[in-house]
Amino acid sequence: MNESAQEPFSCKTYPWHVIILRWMVLSIIFALGIYIIYQLNQILAWLYILYSIFGLTLVLPLSRCVYCYYHNRWCNTGWGKLAAYLFNKGDEEKYVSKYPYAILLYPLWFFPLLLGIILLIRYRNLASLVLLLVYVSLLVIEKLILRFAACSKCQQKGFCPALPFRGNKVF
Repeated sequence: MNESAQEPFSCKTYPWHVIILRWMVLSIIFALGIYIIYQLNQILAWLYILYSIFGLTLVLPLSRCVYCYYHNRWCNTGWGKLAAYLFNKGDEEKYVSKYPYAILLYPLWFFPLLLGIILLIRYRNLASLVLLLVYVSLLVIEKLILRFAACSKCQQKGFCPALPFRGNKVF
């Protein structure tokens, strides 16, 4: 897809390599999260999967995607295009006011992190430590990709409430 000529370093739609990279890293994080939870309890792993489906098909689209500039466009994950099949476009002016509902997505990364720590405490072995360190490393890598490949090129970077990225001189 082409970058916008309207504003330097902004994407009207994101290029496929960014979308694929984000999906690859997020998929590995999700799979590793399931594996961590599964090591402690199979039922919790299934509940995590169900919660993830709920979060990604309802919470994310209804708290962000429908109010986003990228609704029915290829955003950095492609979710804007997918969300358009599920929900009609909302008022973009409400993007910031609806963003706090995204806190319901935090368990998707926090729950495996917490259970990874519990797994390490419970088993106190090298495998649990490596699993936790890989998971944390992937979370950091994902945030760096988000920051430099996605947020830095976003049409909404000037008013997005994603606090870790606000006020950065790079953007």
